[in-house]
Amino acid sequence: MNGKKKILKVALFHPWIKSKGGAERVILELVKSKKLEIDIYTWVYEPERTFEEFKKYKINVIAPKIAKFISRNYLLRGLFLPIAFFSKIPLEKYNKFIISTSGMAEFIAFRNYKPRNTIAYVYTPLRAANNEISAWNLKNRYNNYLSRKIYLLAVSIYKKMEKIVWSKRINSAIFISNLSLERAKSNNLIKNIKTSVIYPPVNVDYLKKVENPKEGKYFLYVSRFNLDKRQDVLINAWKKFNKAHREYKLLLVGHIENKKYFEKILSLCEGDKSIEIKTDIRDLELSKIYQNSLAVIFVPLLEDFGIVPFEALAAGKPLIVVDRGGYSELIKNEKNVYKIKEKFLNHLMVEEIEKTLENFIKIKSVDKKIVFNELSKENFIKQMEKAIKAS
Repeated sequence: MNGKKKILKVALFHPWIKSKGGAERVILELVKSKKLEIDIYTWVYEPERTFEEFKKYKINVIAPKIAKFISRNYLLRGLFLPIAFFSKIPLEKYNKFIISTSGMAEFIAFRNYKPRNTIAYVYTPLRAANNEISAWNLKNRYNNYLSRKIYLLAVSIYKKMEKIVWSKRINSAIFISNLSLERAKSNNLIKNIKTSVIYPPVNVDYLKKVENPKEGKYFLYVSRFNLDKRQDVLINAWKKFNKAHREYKLLLVGHIENKKYFEKILSLCEGDKSIEIKTDIRDLELSKIYQNSLAVIFVPLLEDFGIVPFEALAAGKPLIVVDRGGYSELIKNEKNVYKIKEKFLNHLMVEEIEKTLENFIKIKSVDKKIVFNELSKENFIKQMEKAIKAS
């Protein structure tokens, strides 16, 4: 015996690495584990659109080039089912197989399965197949008869395939929040499957690099530009609020996930000097923007977890946030949080956002900086290593 601990070899599959989102950050933290030797596999990799750090690793692309186009079309993503059947990962080389999924990715297990050692790390079961989000999509995303029929048919087929793969091919599942776990339970996916909740890491170290921050006169929303992030709803609420509060500005920061939607946002903001948009900014600039803001707003639809609320609180900023999301269970007792009631109809959501902004202006108070130690990178890696080995 040489006394060395055995390093587990792990194949990690994530369906697409093509943006600067929370899931991509999670992968970059997990591959740093010293107790796991992780190889990354994906259907789509766009290095120019995601974090630079991915270039340090070998990314194994296992789908044809057309997958890049399919991944950007919401309705066409169902075509990844046949792609999954033809995607081969050499799992005989590995001790464990992790499927990093927000829905759809688990179809990779139809052809690639490691008995008793296939683990799902679940940001959420497919959002489009969730009953609440389906209802929202039908009201806000699909506005004609044909697209609605196609969507409902696709969801029905997806749910049947989803149950098959979860019952036959997933041995254990790790969820990023209790909200995500509840979605899986409501879809009857986790019978006889070992489950746990491990929150993703929140890196707030970069927020410490700003000296002498000054409180500005702007509200900040940081999120990818996509329909379910609801920048359009916030803008409509902001325009109503700003009529009585001309001294304030709104700053929207994020990566362009959906070009068509981003063009809509630009159109909504055209000629409005109270709204500013910044895309693809670096951490140091983002840190300054956080720490010089008046408050941080966060209004996505039923966010699976949500890193921005914790970054805001770590920067010592008031948080104006929708009252439902994976983050809710951790921030529910914080005094510096102003809650917006979730409404699925956009015009009602506009009213709730405006009402909460007005309430914030009246009673604004600034608390001390709050860092959630349970969300540290070290704690995340330690818990993941333990869960993966025990699976």
